[in-house]
Amino acid sequence: MVAILLQNNVPHLQCSHGTILPERLRDRLPEDAVMEFPVETAQSIYDFRPNDVIGRIAPRPLLLLHAARDSVTPTDASIAMFQRAGQPTELILLSDIDHFPRATGNSRLYGILKSWFDLYFPLRV
Repeated sequence: MVAILLQNNVPHLQCSHGTILPERLRDRLPEDAVMEFPVETAQSIYDFRPNDVIGRIAPRPLLLLHAARDSVTPTDASIAMFQRAGQPTELILLSDIDHFPRATGNSRLYGILKSWFDLYFPLRV
């Protein structure tokens, strides 16, 4: 179900988990997951075109993480961004997860992130 509600005279979009996510992913969301947000936020998500701006990120490092078999967001979207991005850019397709990589407690994901941050943003003490 998707509904538009008024809160303080501002339209908000309210979604139930079942309308957005495949059934097998619904139990992976935390109980406090935000499922209601201003309509402008939803519109901005549809209006934003990352492929139009991704080339401007370089020479700053960029890490793209995507589930190899993502059932919500097509993997081709990240591949297209990778192809348009300047260097240094890394695209890592995670084979053992679906749409919510952090929700699975995936230690491999945390290792990838730590290595990337250590490479591009090392701590200086």
